[in-house]
Amino acid sequence: MNMNRGNTLVGLLVTIALMAVLAVALFKGSGMFGAEKASRPDGHGTTVLGSAEWAAKDTVCRSNLGQVRAALQLAESANEEKYPETLQETKLPKEFYKCPVGKESYLYDPATGKVSCPHPGHEKY
Repeated sequence: MNMNRGNTLVGLLVTIALMAVLAVALFKGSGMFGAEKASRPDGHGTTVLGSAEWAAKDTVCRSNLGQVRAALQLAESANEEKYPETLQETKLPKEFYKCPVGKESYLYDPATGKVSCPHPGHEKY
């Protein structure tokens, strides 16, 4: 008599329950160690996948600011130690002049050549 009966209903239900727990942990966060971690200053990225997406957009903002600053240094050295009056004079593509997260235009001071992002949480960039 063959005693190998294959999968049982209980085994299938246990597998589905484990998959559901893993899916909740992925989409809602694990909630381990008490309270949820602090949310971003702008309120975006509350799930695990969302926080990864917004962290990538933060990296794009940092990169854009670096490119704009480098272009300003080149323009300053070519223009007799004077910074351009506007960011558009650097001749970069227009998407380099706005934050990819909040779509706010970057703040620029032509007297000092300083560029910053006004989006909440990007002050340190």
